[in-house]
Amino acid sequence: MSPRTVLIVEDGDEYLENLSRFVPGPRYLQAHGGAEALELLAREPVDLVYLDMRFDRVPRSALLGDHEAATREQNGDPLRGWRHLEVNQGLFILDALRRGGHGHVPVILAYDFSRERRRLKHLQTLHPNLHWVPDAVTPDEIRALMASVPRIEAERRDS
Repeated sequence: MSPRTVLIVEDGDEYLENLSRFVPGPRYLQAHGGAEALELLAREPVDLVYLDMRFDRVPRSALLGDHEAATREQNGDPLRGWRHLEVNQGLFILDALRRGGHGHVPVILAYDFSRERRRLKHLQTLHPNLHWVPDAVTPDEIRALMASVPRIEAERRDS
């Protein structure tokens, strides 16, 4: 069986560096934003997405989501609107993956949902293949989670 292909979507290089070093085995690909991830997924089958939640080191033009709507939700404050998009960018990317036909691909979101069980439950109704890890996670925990996520069936990968 070939090694899993894991797409890491992050605004830096930390996850790629750490996973490559401490969780060897999978073949790692990287995207620095949602649009790049969708382009990569259109070209190459991926078994798993490892997704960062916060994207505060990319140009604002690279952020997914509607800044005007975010500004309205943040009481008309455009700076808070941008901050909302940055802090929650992982969720915007997750939604774009689903809408782009990649909802069957399992996702590990790097975010601590331990105090937000209702939010996680709601997200998992929209994205049944959603898993999560906190920032303070060990390589053994990541390896175990990756191993527990079933491989995508070949016919679903090709569709």
